[in-house]
Amino acid sequence: MKPCSGEINISESAKRLDVDNRISLRYYYRIAHNLLRQAEIYRSEKNIIDLFVMLMRFSSLITETIPFHKDYQVVLQNEKLYFRKRLLNALNELEALKPDVQRRLEELNRKNRSQVNIWGQALEDGSLDDSFVWPPVKKKIENNRTSQAYRAVVRDGFYRSPIVQRNSFSTNSREDQFRKFFLPPKEETLSRHSILGPNGLHGHWKPPVADRRIQYPSNLDLTPIEFPSLLQPTEDKPVAAKENGTSEIEKSMLEVLSLQDDSTQPQEEPHPMVSLDVSDVNPKMDIVKELCPPPVLAEVQDVHVTAQDSCSLTSQTVSLQDELIHAESPQEVHISTALMDSFMRLAKSNTVRNLETCGVLAGSLKNRKFYVTALIIPKQESTSDSCQTTNEEEIFDYQDKQSLFPLGWIHTHPTQSCFMSSIDVHTHYSYQIMLPESIAIVMAPRDGSRTHGIFRLTTPGGMSVIRQCQQRGFHPHQQPSDGGPIYDHCSDVYMNPDLKFDVVDLR
Repeated sequence: MKPCSGEINISESAKRLDVDNRISLRYYYRIAHNLLRQAEIYRSEKNIIDLFVMLMRFSSLITETIPFHKDYQVVLQNEKLYFRKRLLNALNELEALKPDVQRRLEELNRKNRSQVNIWGQALEDGSLDDSFVWPPVKKKIENNRTSQAYRAVVRDGFYRSPIVQRNSFSTNSREDQFRKFFLPPKEETLSRHSILGPNGLHGHWKPPVADRRIQYPSNLDLTPIEFPSLLQPTEDKPVAAKENGTSEIEKSMLEVLSLQDDSTQPQEEPHPMVSLDVSDVNPKMDIVKELCPPPVLAEVQDVHVTAQDSCSLTSQTVSLQDELIHAESPQEVHISTALMDSFMRLAKSNTVRNLETCGVLAGSLKNRKFYVTALIIPKQESTSDSCQTTNEEEIFDYQDKQSLFPLGWIHTHPTQSCFMSSIDVHTHYSYQIMLPESIAIVMAPRDGSRTHGIFRLTTPGGMSVIRQCQQRGFHPHQQPSDGGPIYDHCSDVYMNPDLKFDVVDLR
């Protein structure tokens, strides 16, 4: 939604969707219905920017995409009339929202330019102090929101400063920037913490120095000592003891083993480090119930870090980050940490026979986050390298009754590695047209490197290649014109341990 200049361009999020006649007209009307549902949620949350975007997408779909479908004039006339009325309502609401949205965008762009100038000047003259710290990780969700704000301003990496433009410094000087703001420890600090001493490996070896003289006893008796416990059983006789209570044998051993100091004064025996008090042997254990861990990224990405002046992150900057998130970043997708295991248990009977199994992911939308709350196992036909649903209307009926959004699909590769085949990318193409945030999960239990992957077609590269491809079955694809991959790992999917989901087996 924002070009390289840093300005927010809301029209980038409502580009025209090219019609694909391989997809049924009814399917396009479902897309329109989902857009209206998203708009309704954003309206209730008073999120006017996302509301404006959804209404623009809906208007474009109804006026610029659906009328060019080959079946537009012959089928689904009732749907045509219904969505025409909804289009008039959407256009009126867009006109009403336009002044507020423009005013808000101007405010955001003005703040953005101001912060860019401040940070750019600080980076150039080196006036930032050395109070830079690694981004805190106490609140994973809040950090992700910040990382999304970073991506909103700078597209070439993750976890960058939220207000630094791409052209503020070259991407080739990341290491220089890192060394500039994260100074290496001094030699004095290293030597103070080194187990080799202050000189480390470069120092000369010195023998140990004893600060007191060791004196051995002069009247050493070399006659063998007989221990009663090692002799043949004899009649027990008391051992003669002196007034101090020490036996003759113990006295001899103490003389041999003791190290005498020059001083003749006895030293007080040090107290033991560990107390052997009976009350401490079996202490009462307090069980602490910790909170569940926060959602974590399903795919670990390479992190590029630049310095961040914590003092300059005022409430105005945080507010700007939040607005940038609402303005253009994609919604997060949260899935339960137990969902994949549950699906593999359902697919076990097919997996042992080397047959694929597929399921549909559906869920809800709240505060710009999608939550997968349903795992639907539809009726399907499977082979060792493909899987196809046989009754999609049954899936749509369940989603409509539960007011769920289609969030993607999951399937197994019983005998293959973790990747998306040419059939898989064509299947996921229809999901991603329905909802750009839709994901494809591949479960590959026999893959030694990774047993699962979460993918999405690249935009616009991968989506354009699949839309123009007319082949079926297994076949190669050309590389997108931008030189990137057709599909890639998702960077905005989170494994949520607190998320509950329903399993609906329609087979």
